[in-house]
Amino acid sequence: MLIALFTVLILGGGSTATLAYIADTQDSVKIVMVKDDRQKEALSTLKAMKKRTNARNKHVKRASKDMKKVLGQDDINTAEIDAIWAGYFAEIDQYDQDMLDLRWELKEHINREEWQEIFAAD
Repeated sequence: MLIALFTVLILGGGSTATLAYIADTQDSVKIVMVKDDRQKEALSTLKAMKKRTNARNKHVKRASKDMKKVLGQDDINTAEIDAIWAGYFAEIDQYDQDMLDLRWELKEHINREEWQEIFAAD
């Protein structure tokens, strides 16, 4: 039972907060930036961030489903669990790298003043 709770805790949630943050950023970009090619590129990058986050969420759900299936068996195979974890953590590493790359790409389309206004601290 403890393993099942741990699995739900680690694999259970999606990145809805990240998606909300990206949506808020898209709204800010539309308000702050002049409607030109730079704004279009910034919005395109944010769209790519959203798409990548949705793909990560699907992977998390799939890994969670696989883990629940393995843990629900009478004869638990630790090799299967290890494989699921390995894939899960590899996806996290790739997601983090992709999001960092996209953030640098976004920074290329937004000047310093716009960046400060878009990402102003509340």
